[in-house]
Amino acid sequence: MGLSKQDIVQAAVLLAGCLLVVLNYTLLAPALPVIMHEMDVNETTVQWLTSVYAMVEAIVIPMNAFLLGRFSVRKLFAGAFVLFAGASVLAALAPTFGLLIVARVLQATATGVAMPMVWTLILLMAPKENRGVVMGLVGLVISFAPAIGPPAAGALIDLLGWRSLFFIVAGIGVVVIVLTLALLKNREGFERTSFDAPSIVLSSLGMFGLLYGLSTVTSSDMPWISALLMVAGLALLIAFVRRQGKLEVPMLRVETMKTRQFRNAIIVCCLLEGALIAIDVLLPLFLQNSLGQTPTITGLAMAPAALAGAVTGIVAGRIFDKRGVRVIVLVGAVLLEGSAIALCFCGADAMVAIVAGIYCVETIGWQCVSTPSNTWGINSLPNEVIQHGNAVMSTLMQVGASFGTAAIVSLTAFGPLLAGEGADAAAAVLAGYHASFIGAAVLLAVVALVIALGIRDKATDEPR
Repeated sequence: MGLSKQDIVQAAVLLAGCLLVVLNYTLLAPALPVIMHEMDVNETTVQWLTSVYAMVEAIVIPMNAFLLGRFSVRKLFAGAFVLFAGASVLAALAPTFGLLIVARVLQATATGVAMPMVWTLILLMAPKENRGVVMGLVGLVISFAPAIGPPAAGALIDLLGWRSLFFIVAGIGVVVIVLTLALLKNREGFERTSFDAPSIVLSSLGMFGLLYGLSTVTSSDMPWISALLMVAGLALLIAFVRRQGKLEVPMLRVETMKTRQFRNAIIVCCLLEGALIAIDVLLPLFLQNSLGQTPTITGLAMAPAALAGAVTGIVAGRIFDKRGVRVIVLVGAVLLEGSAIALCFCGADAMVAIVAGIYCVETIGWQCVSTPSNTWGINSLPNEVIQHGNAVMSTLMQVGASFGTAAIVSLTAFGPLLAGEGADAAAAVLAGYHASFIGAAVLLAVVALVIALGIRDKATDEPR
């Protein structure tokens, strides 16, 4: 793989933090129906525990290149997980849904600092010709979290309640802090970007306006307010982009998006993130509220997909390095669309094993598309701007996740209308889930179209 022993130690520490963040996400999925009932909120409201996470990450991530240029790697990574651990304790103790949202905002802030660092530093460690395999191995490590998270979370929820999940991630966060301070070395050479207060204000307010507007436009009683927020947010982001072009040392090099290969990869990853995060939110709700399963069974049903995805990540990375990107992402697009359509036909009598199998296929398809297309896009950029390109990619993926989750999950509100007059509550709930699964299938069809037209193995896709 071209990594030295020291690089492997550094990567292990970084991946420990990454693993914790992914575990934090996967642990929460089986808990969403329980939180929904305990705190008396509906599907559209409880999904904010996921979509607000993505929204805050999207606000914080653009500052990542600036932070890497101003603070040492070790202090920045350790500081992020101090905040993460504290926020996890707050979430565990939160007496109201509002305070739980605040805790998730703080967790997301820490994640927005830490996660882009992981990808940037590991990409810089690996030679370009081996990045597919390296990123596949990273995917393998990260996949342990989805493999153990849902079943462990389900059992813990049934035995100790959902609050125990946050106490556990807080404890693991302390371990990551200790490992970081003891083993993580600083890396030099990051460009010292300017601290430009107007850029930070424009970026933060612009992202908030755009994402909050996108996330609420389909469920708000006053959609015109959401539309105004979207327009205002977009205007502020345009001003941010123009300002970066005028600064001698910009906070974020948005010109990386001028590279066609990188731009196409961003479109695929953003749309994909929106569809798949929405499915990850919907599936536990469907299993528990329509199929009547417990959190433990829900977790066990979702676990095999993580193992299948882990193996697929290694295979996809090798195919990417040897044969290029197009074949593997086309296969992934077909698997994703097929699994999404299959979910649309799962009724209240569906076997849990069938649903688990469909989710396995979806995860395999995701591994075939996400990492290869992401690596393909990043490879088109020079090493000296990778931290900027990674920040742009990560930010826009969170935009996709936030909007996709809120928009697709909000389709559940059409359940009573689709079920028809006289339908009972269970039929209305099931119809709502089917509406959302159809929305995910439509979005994944758009992903397949972009892949077919925009991701190719051509000499013209070399970096500018």
